[in-house]
Amino acid sequence: MTDSGASRPRRSRPFVVRPTPRVALLLQCLLGTLANKLNVPQVLLPFGREPGRVPFLLEAQRGCYTWHSTHHDAVTVEPLYENGTLCSQKAVLIAESSQPIRLSSIILAREIVFGFIIVTDHELRCDVKVDVIHSIEIISRTRELYVDDSPLELMVRALDAEGNTFSSLAGMMFEWSVAQDKESAREELSSKIRILKYSEAEYSPPVYIAEMEKEEKQGDTILVSGIRTGAAVVKVRIYEPFYKNVAAALIRLLVLENIFLIPSHDIYLLVGAYIKYRVAKMVQGRMTEVEFPLEHYTLEMQDHRIAFNGSLSGKVALLDEKTATVTAVQLGQTNLVFVHKNVHMRSVSGLPNCTIYVVEPGFLDFTVQPGDRWSLEVGQVYVITVEVFDKSSTKVYISDNLRIMFQFLQEYFEEQLTTVNGSYHVVKALKSGVVLINASLTSIICQNKNIQLIKFPVVHQQEVKIYFPIKLTPNFLAFPHHPMGILYRYKVQVEGGSGNFTWTSSNETVAVVTTKGVVTAGQVRGNSTVLARDVQNPFRYGEIKIYVLKLNKMELLPFHADVEIGQIIEIPIAMYHVNKETKEVIVFTDCSHLLLHLNMDKQGVFTLLKEGIQRPGPTHCSSTHIAAKSLGHTLVTVSVIEYEEYLESSATFAAYEPLKAVNPVEVALVTWRSAKEMVFEGGPCPWILEPSRFFLELSMEKTEKIELTQVRLPAKRKQNQYIYRVLCLDLGEQALTFRIGNHPGILNPSPAVEAVQVRFMCAHPASMSVTPVYRVPAGAQPCPLPQHNKQLIPVSSLRDTVLELAVFDQHRRKFDNFSSLMLEWKSSNETLAHFEDYNSVEMVAKDDGSGQTRLHGHQVLKVHQLKGTVLIGVNFVGYSENKSPKELSNSPRSAAVELLLVDDVTILPENATIYNHPDVKEIFSLVEGSGYFLVNSSEQDIVTITYMEAESSVQLVPVHPGFLTLEVYDLCLAFLGPAVAYLRVSDIQELELDLIDKVEIGKTVLVTVRALSPSKRPFRNKYFRNMELKLQLASAIVTLTLMEEQDKYSENYILRAVAIGQTTLVAVARDKMGRKFTSPPRQIEVFPPFRLVPEKMTLIPTNMMQDEVHIEVVQLRAVRILAPATRLITATEMPVYVLGVTSTQTPFSFSNANPGLTFHWSMSKRDVLDLVPRHSEVFLQLPVENNFAMVVHTKAAGRTSIKVTVRCMNSSSGQLEGDLLELSDEVQILVFEKLQLFFPECQPERILMPMNSQFRLHTNREGAAFVSSRVLRCFPNSSVIEEDGEGLLKAGSIAGTAVLEVTSVEPFGVNQTTITGVQVAPVTYLRMSSRPVLYTARGRTLAAFPVGVSLAFTVQFYNSIGEKFHTHDTQLHLALNRDDLLLIGPGSGNYTYMAQAVSTGVTLLGIWDRRHPGVADYVPVAVEHAIEPDTQHTLVGDVICFRTHLLNHDGEPGIWMISADNILQTDTGTGVGVARRPGVATVFHDIPGVVKTYREVVVNASSRLTLSYDLKTYLTNSPSSAVFKLFITTGRNGANLKGSCTSSQALAITTILLPETLVVCHVQFSNTLLDIPASKVFHVHAGFSMERGAYVCLIKVRPQSEGLLQALSVADTSVYGWATLVSERSKNGMQRTLIPFIPAFYVNQSELVLSHRQDVGEIRVLGVDRVLEKLEVFPSSPVLVVSGHRHSSLTPGLVVYPVRVVNFTSLQQTSPVFINICCVLTSQSEAVVVRALKKSGADQCEDSSVLQKFLGSHQTILFTLFAVLASTAFVFLAYNAFLNKIQTVPVVYVPTLGAPQPGFVPTRSPPPFMSPQSPPVQNRLQHWLWSVRH
Repeated sequence: MTDSGASRPRRSRPFVVRPTPRVALLLQCLLGTLANKLNVPQVLLPFGREPGRVPFLLEAQRGCYTWHSTHHDAVTVEPLYENGTLCSQKAVLIAESSQPIRLSSIILAREIVFGFIIVTDHELRCDVKVDVIHSIEIISRTRELYVDDSPLELMVRALDAEGNTFSSLAGMMFEWSVAQDKESAREELSSKIRILKYSEAEYSPPVYIAEMEKEEKQGDTILVSGIRTGAAVVKVRIYEPFYKNVAAALIRLLVLENIFLIPSHDIYLLVGAYIKYRVAKMVQGRMTEVEFPLEHYTLEMQDHRIAFNGSLSGKVALLDEKTATVTAVQLGQTNLVFVHKNVHMRSVSGLPNCTIYVVEPGFLDFTVQPGDRWSLEVGQVYVITVEVFDKSSTKVYISDNLRIMFQFLQEYFEEQLTTVNGSYHVVKALKSGVVLINASLTSIICQNKNIQLIKFPVVHQQEVKIYFPIKLTPNFLAFPHHPMGILYRYKVQVEGGSGNFTWTSSNETVAVVTTKGVVTAGQVRGNSTVLARDVQNPFRYGEIKIYVLKLNKMELLPFHADVEIGQIIEIPIAMYHVNKETKEVIVFTDCSHLLLHLNMDKQGVFTLLKEGIQRPGPTHCSSTHIAAKSLGHTLVTVSVIEYEEYLESSATFAAYEPLKAVNPVEVALVTWRSAKEMVFEGGPCPWILEPSRFFLELSMEKTEKIELTQVRLPAKRKQNQYIYRVLCLDLGEQALTFRIGNHPGILNPSPAVEAVQVRFMCAHPASMSVTPVYRVPAGAQPCPLPQHNKQLIPVSSLRDTVLELAVFDQHRRKFDNFSSLMLEWKSSNETLAHFEDYNSVEMVAKDDGSGQTRLHGHQVLKVHQLKGTVLIGVNFVGYSENKSPKELSNSPRSAAVELLLVDDVTILPENATIYNHPDVKEIFSLVEGSGYFLVNSSEQDIVTITYMEAESSVQLVPVHPGFLTLEVYDLCLAFLGPAVAYLRVSDIQELELDLIDKVEIGKTVLVTVRALSPSKRPFRNKYFRNMELKLQLASAIVTLTLMEEQDKYSENYILRAVAIGQTTLVAVARDKMGRKFTSPPRQIEVFPPFRLVPEKMTLIPTNMMQDEVHIEVVQLRAVRILAPATRLITATEMPVYVLGVTSTQTPFSFSNANPGLTFHWSMSKRDVLDLVPRHSEVFLQLPVENNFAMVVHTKAAGRTSIKVTVRCMNSSSGQLEGDLLELSDEVQILVFEKLQLFFPECQPERILMPMNSQFRLHTNREGAAFVSSRVLRCFPNSSVIEEDGEGLLKAGSIAGTAVLEVTSVEPFGVNQTTITGVQVAPVTYLRMSSRPVLYTARGRTLAAFPVGVSLAFTVQFYNSIGEKFHTHDTQLHLALNRDDLLLIGPGSGNYTYMAQAVSTGVTLLGIWDRRHPGVADYVPVAVEHAIEPDTQHTLVGDVICFRTHLLNHDGEPGIWMISADNILQTDTGTGVGVARRPGVATVFHDIPGVVKTYREVVVNASSRLTLSYDLKTYLTNSPSSAVFKLFITTGRNGANLKGSCTSSQALAITTILLPETLVVCHVQFSNTLLDIPASKVFHVHAGFSMERGAYVCLIKVRPQSEGLLQALSVADTSVYGWATLVSERSKNGMQRTLIPFIPAFYVNQSELVLSHRQDVGEIRVLGVDRVLEKLEVFPSSPVLVVSGHRHSSLTPGLVVYPVRVVNFTSLQQTSPVFINICCVLTSQSEAVVVRALKKSGADQCEDSSVLQKFLGSHQTILFTLFAVLASTAFVFLAYNAFLNKIQTVPVVYVPTLGAPQPGFVPTRSPPPFMSPQSPPVQNRLQHWLWSVRH
């Protein structure tokens, strides 16, 4: 047994690492602050030999631990791991002792850092002891329990010999039993209690107890339950045999009944009052009342304590045991107690008792129920009780023998029940208001019926508020179920009550109510009840039912259905829930949150008003609003979709225009016997569903004075317009009222009716006025001359003038019509102006601006283009009617006006560039014209315009830079367009000096200074004083003198050289902001008398050199490659270029030859070096003719050869000696590795300086420390440089290497020293590089620099192996082969140059060392346009798609700009432009920070327009014909589109630029005898075709009337088409083209009716011969046959097709049957329905009515036959005579009409007067020509 612990298998422990002391210290710092603890410090476990030893759970607060027991034989520890991890926070202790002695062990828990598996020094400890149980005892919370009550839990506690309690007894077996009670009378087992298992009770035991009960074992815890009253003993002992000597534990329990008094609380009684008690007991959760006498108990009064002034010998109260009635005798207190009849149970302390206090009355109080609030409701019944309290505010029991007097006002209360003692009242509230109720305690009735009065009666008063009942409206609320989360909110209205309420909902999942009575519901289906309780009395409430139901029905309610345009109609919508079973309908209160879908069968009439609120109303739950937008009606369908169920309802709505009197607006004034057409417009339309209820009427006051006639035009000029002609019969004035609307009906119960009133006046004329007719531009003010009443009125001497006559009455009101007057016109000087007809006048309607038109008399005054003055007069002769009215003598007789004939206005100057300065005031003169002008500007914020009428001039003050057009309109001359001046307001962009910069001493040169705007335009020199422009000289070696003679745009000075030397001349100016502008400095050199150097210049044939030298022309004998060095280090660059045989044959000699030479370079090994063209660093790819110079980039060590081949592009030019075609040369280059150490990060750096140079050292410690330097004298060549101690190195003329030491003395005591080498070497070669870098689109390269680019050239110097110098001291010379393409000058840095590319071409740039001319470099600079396409020969109307391949470094394009948008209208977003007028414009493309390039566009005027069309096409008036295209170009190139357009450019052309606005298209029939305007047949508008790149006139057929189609069907004509430019006022160069026209054929019938009697019919077609030849006529069914055709001999162009029935029965059964008529020329397809006349009773009746009666008489037949023959002969003769007179008038016939078949829609709607019956065969021709029935 002693080895049992050792034989137990041990648990595996995790591998742990003992931390180092430093790590342990760190972990202890991190984890030590947590202060972890175990759940117990000591554990005492019992010894046992049974297998189920007692375990104990040891637990730490936090962390992970390893567990260890110091005495494994006594106690073992088993760790518990959480969630399958290696972290253990708990462990189970098990006693392993095998000997019954006291043993101990220490349990150590050492914390580990789980992530590191590191054991720390943080350790927890628990002492565990194992000992033998010495005694046991039972622990219980109480020793009393009730019969059939909850069970009692008993637990065993074990102690050792020293009295210590064991920590756990879990798992040990015990034996529980009920023992004999030694104190009972009988020594027998008690049956008072029983032992229960936990499984038999409703309690959860510990896990080990439940496991033991399953094995029928008992543990250390048990339950006991009481059975009946009495005492019982429970005993327990240890089950294990080892502990058989341990004494059993006993506990004695009492079982009681659960009995109590009613009332059970303490009672307060008045003297003389009594109370009757009751007794009840609780049995199995139920209370049962017990009757007296009691079986086991008696009631007794004990402990009488009498008050201070009472009788000491008496009792406080008396008890009647039979009835349990206690009567109060005197003041004091006593106890009523239960006493057990069993003596052994007397000690029970749990029996009920209560105390009875006898007190004096103190005061009264009232209570009211329900509610317990003194806020009552009218009509409700309440219980009011009176309560009595003693002087200590304790409630006194009110017995029946008390007497309380109570008073209720009968006006407010109705008493329904009152108790004898007066403490309980049932009343009903009758009236609202505030009332007082009173009560008083007066006496007590003793048992002997004596009345014991209260010495001091107790009185109380209470204020009561009575309100009306609470009523909630509406009666209920119903909402549609909306599961999407949208809730409905409805404010419930409350009436009655106190006005302050609390709101509750019975089902808050369905409906929620706020404190303000707002109900929120709709998300959950169901119902709820909302209560509004009065805060003063919550028992008073109003309620309302809330329903959330499914929507399954909707409808639109009756409403006002027609409305004026601009008004809004609210459409009320009702929705319902219909119970499918009971058919009960519930109307929804609010459904405004439902998503309504509104659909209209006609769009545009009404629009849904989105801002309209969907709100419920009294009769509807939702609504929608529609706004009337246009005239018409529509069917509105409102639908909703809920739960995938679709509901809808529809109604018709109509919108009408506002009713207004259009003409006149208010008053109409006419002369006698003149008429006025009154026009009314708008108003309600006939209701579409009941049009018969529509009415309109015009009523008058005096019917005898006017004649009223409604004008019914064949086709109204405007829809819903009503015209009445009112003729004046007598002088006077009256009101006319026009009413329009619909009568009420079922479908429109409340229609709209509108009315408007005007006044009609008839009077004599009193005065007249004659004024010229001025056609001013839109929006301009009228000519002010008529208002000024000046005698002399200017008119145009170049164009005829229309004079307008207006007539006024005596109140100076203008007449609407005076056509009944007779007038006579006169001219004082017919040489200047005359009238063609002096007695007539044209009455012209003219709108006065309000919409009212008045007739004015117009007379044309013919002018002869001569200036002068003429007097025009008009005389009134009389009325045209014979009977003149009375009082005519006061009428006017004449009116006159004096006219001045003048020319059109012009602006001087027409073009100007204005300097942007506030002191500048530019004056523009207005020459000729009327003197009354409107001055306008295309831009508003660029200048301030002041029109000076007195001086007839315009003053402009600049405000902002920009371009504008100044337009001057002559208000008093016929309008042909404004006089235009083009202005540009600009700031200073640059100053330009023009002079010869080399002047011989004593000589003079001209200096010209100009100020340029951003568009490079010069300013006029009058602005120079505003610019404060002046010239500044750096020295006095020259003098400047201002010249007297100056041009407009510059200032000229005479510069005289007075001393030899150099100086600088600059021009300085300031703008209005004070910013200073300086011109590029011009170096002026004054030299001694000039001689040419060199005296000899060598050129090859055809090469150019721009200078004045001696020229030697030679042929190239050979070429050689100039490589400055042939041994180079890796990663360096070196320029190479081609030379001739001699040193004078530089690239200047042959690089710019024309025709040129081409240079082809190659290498033997490409991995050693790269050979790239010049400017490759900026991504420029020069062509081979410019590659005379290249750059070598070394890559790897090795040897390679470079070869160049020079070829002559033209063998006949003689450029190469011996007429060779090519020359070549080759040179070897050796590339070697640069000396480096093995550690690249430790590479030494050295300074490379040329001889005789200086270099300033700079360090990063300057200013922070003391820095010094010195040259170490440890090297033989240390004297190659000198150092001044302050960082300035000076190199001498000796090459070599020195060592330089630089020391930094830091202020904090540390010295730093670095050593570097300094090498002095001669410069072997130089290289010129360029920038900026130019980026292009993918796959695109630049062959030249863009025009306008600013270039920077940097010169770098190298030694003999390609190392770059850090400093240099070289005097460079720069030379160009020409100076007109490139502007170049020194840059801001040393050895840098800035150049501006100003023109296209190639410039050769050469640079060399003045002291060593062999150190040189030559670079070609090619400049070309980077903006495409070529803009030469640009004409007005051209559309140019500009593009460039230039991009910025991010791959994004630049910004397009234009200098003159009025000349070349450009979309700056895409770069596409339209040439709109002649002139010069510059297109810019700006890439900010990189390049700004440009191209100049010269727009020429168009000489003529060229018209063309597809010769395979022609025009036709067939409605189904395609659009005819007539292409137009403004030049002879055949296209107006330049360049290739992107999709965005094409979109800008069609949506922004709109080039088609430049062109106006016209058409006209060539046959002048055809009295039909082509504009009635064709709709013509201009367009621009991107496919053709040309303008196009689109000719489309208009809808035509039947008469027009018939007249054109036989017309022999073509169509002229032409176009004009809007910008050209004249028609010079206009070209017309003749377009073939093929008229559509015409069929006069849409139906053919055949019968048994007449089974042959005819179809007649009108058309020209070429259309009729291509005509195809065929039936749609074989039951019909079309047998040939014949031409009419009387009517040209008429062809007749006979139609015969093959099977009449089949024709009747086949429906429908058509005769199809087609023509490929006109693309027409017509169909004539053939219908069989069914033989039925109705038909027989129709045939036999009048016709049978007519045929029944032979005499009638003969007489009618002769009459018809005679009439026919007369008509035929008259017709022939008529045709002879009008041979050219086309035949017009009236087509027939038949009723259409069901399902067949005729292709054309025939006139309403056509007959459905075809004429007989013998009279077809006559009916065709004359019948009005057919």
